[in-house]
Amino acid sequence: MKKNVRTILLCLACWAAVLAVCFGLLCAAAAVPDKSINDNLLKSSEKLAAKSPHGTSIGSIYHGIQDNYADAVLLGVAANMSSDNIVEAAIDTKYYDDGYGPAVGIKATLNGKQANNDYTRYWHGSLILVRPLLALTDIDGIRIILSVIISLLIALNIFIMIRRKHIVACVIFGVSAVLIQFWFVFTTIEYMSVFIIMLAVLPLYVKYADNTRTLVIISAGVGTLTAFADFLTAETLTLLVPLTVAFFIVAEKGEKPNNKKSLLRSAACAAAWVDAYLLTFVVKWLAASALLGRNMSEVAVAAAAERFSGMEDEITSPIELFFSSLGANFSMLSPVSDKINVIAILIWIAVFAAVCVFIYRSNKRTHNLPKITMIIIAAVPVVRFCVLMNHSYLHNFFTYRALMPSIMAILGLMWYRVGNQGKNVKGNNKQKS
Repeated sequence: MKKNVRTILLCLACWAAVLAVCFGLLCAAAAVPDKSINDNLLKSSEKLAAKSPHGTSIGSIYHGIQDNYADAVLLGVAANMSSDNIVEAAIDTKYYDDGYGPAVGIKATLNGKQANNDYTRYWHGSLILVRPLLALTDIDGIRIILSVIISLLIALNIFIMIRRKHIVACVIFGVSAVLIQFWFVFTTIEYMSVFIIMLAVLPLYVKYADNTRTLVIISAGVGTLTAFADFLTAETLTLLVPLTVAFFIVAEKGEKPNNKKSLLRSAACAAAWVDAYLLTFVVKWLAASALLGRNMSEVAVAAAAERFSGMEDEITSPIELFFSSLGANFSMLSPVSDKINVIAILIWIAVFAAVCVFIYRSNKRTHNLPKITMIIIAAVPVVRFCVLMNHSYLHNFFTYRALMPSIMAILGLMWYRVGNQGKNVKGNNKQKS
């Protein structure tokens, strides 16, 4: 009991420390002189206004959509973070849009228009990087710089896993990233936050793969970072991908999996992540309410309700929205031009199943990964689509990337196995990995 209480206290301390550092950095970003970023904001406004809000980056491939609208909103918030009042600018996040779009709104802001769209329900933590970078370059340059950061983090993680001889974990990680077409993340700033967080914390999950308490505390910090920086894109990636890799590394020891221990570890990490994630949002809403003198929680809850079950014009019932959200996201695993393509889904599943069968039948060893835990990890993104039906359907061109850990978990179940009796065959397992 004492250990559990201590772990909870350490999680709270981690949450508070991470949020304090993040808020400090956001204030520092707000302190960047307005004059130093105005030129690049103007250039960015003109470039974004000349593009489609949701134009495809390669041909008509639907999952290649570049979300210029979201990036315009982000830069609109950056343009309204006046360095005259740093703390207020970091809390009272807003932008201007008079009907011509947030890209044009950036230019209007620079010409003295006051913001007319409240966006305080999010922290907009990515501005920690974006606003200072605006002093150096415009939207195109920022996208390139952040893409380089992601590429370097991918290379670093591959290097670490190979150096530690986690070859199969590295391969499954890489293959799963390819299957969700990770390179399209480079097109939009708002897509990048969860990938930067995921890749930045992955080495910690590799290092402490078999240390439950440490992973739980780290997960609290990761949940805080995710709530602070993400725009509700594919938020579960930051926990499920590193946690899945951690289970792969434990499996490489060649020991019979402890299903109860694995479930408890997953539940504890998930609880720490979720609690920190929600608490970070609550603090933003309370801080905004205190600063602005109105209840921001009601606005946030109303927006959240829309994400759950709000109806689109082409959807006639909640049941149709339920299946449409699933179909829209699974369709994005294939290079299609339609929002939903049933044939593409069936072909992808058939090919993936054939590969899984081939891997499974390549030897006769029994499973070395905790089956129930892996099945739950694989199911979480799907459940996420079902719960946030409206959001998952409307924004399927980026929410589908949450399927990466699902692919990893299934591939892991096909590969990581030990001898018939589940005995320690460490030496043999090393040869296989």
